[in-house]
Amino acid sequence: MNSMLELTDRLGLDYYFVSLTTGDDLLIIRSLNNYCKPIDKAVKLADIKGLTFGAEGELDFICFDYENDHYHFIDYGNHLVPFLSSVLRPKSVSY
Repeated sequence: MNSMLELTDRLGLDYYFVSLTTGDDLLIIRSLNNYCKPIDKAVKLADIKGLTFGAEGELDFICFDYENDHYHFIDYGNHLVPFLSSVLRPKSVSY
């Protein structure tokens, strides 16, 4: 699944175009290309905190915290929310 990620870490807010995959109770987040700032993260599903599902206007979103970083994904019509919902809801106890 491809998406745009808004990531807030100790340095501030950055935007990434990413590919999302799952495996071994991880959400793997990797850059789609090297033209933008690169990212390569493995998020342990059991360690996600503050899982939130909501809407901004007509767009659905999912956000969560992991290791002091805030991840925010907006569904721009590519069915990201159903994908992440099926991955995150069964694994996380903090939503």
